[in-house]
Amino acid sequence: MAEGEGAARSPADAGHSDTGQGGVPGTARGGPFSLGAMILGGAAALLVLFLLAGYLLPAEWDARAETHLAAPPSEVFASVATPEGWRSWTPWPDSGVVRTGPSLGPGARLSWDDRELGSGTFTIVEVDPPRLVRYTVVVGPGAMRTAGTLTLAPERGGTRVVWREEGDLGRNPLMGYWARSMRRAQSAELAKGLDRLRALLFGAVPADSGRTR
Repeated sequence: MAEGEGAARSPADAGHSDTGQGGVPGTARGGPFSLGAMILGGAAALLVLFLLAGYLLPAEWDARAETHLAAPPSEVFASVATPEGWRSWTPWPDSGVVRTGPSLGPGARLSWDDRELGSGTFTIVEVDPPRLVRYTVVVGPGAMRTAGTLTLAPERGGTRVVWREEGDLGRNPLMGYWARSMRRAQSAELAKGLDRLRALLFGAVPADSGRTR
């Protein structure tokens, strides 16, 4: 048989012919996945890892603030032992606030249902005059819960007030990240609240007291 006529082609020759440039046999130009598809796939994998890590992070948080007030515990207690007292120095929605339960003690409650701020309840669960007030706050359908304690102790002719809160933001992939910053942020809010309490006892309430707590 003459050279160049009907000569058998080796697999290697076929591979060179398919690619036209001596590429890898069976590989289309640009590979089986486009650059865009690989970028999207990598982004999706990173998002899954981000959400998974957030879900595994603890959703619990705690905060604390304290101050000295130049007033006896009995006077301070009167402003923290009833929902009406709380409304005088902590911010609440402009509308939709309902008062229920006894005038003082466990079960005294404020509920709100505001178009912008949603719904929730503030309930006093324990009082020990004039030393202790415990309360709970539930926001929305119960996914976010806060338990708070105000302790009052005589100190230098006045009162040492310690305000603690702890809460659970619920099992949500994003809330785990939020909970990591809650201690600092909420402790700052508690400190502002104590400043408003001081202003109520000794002067005008600061102007920043006029929205929700």
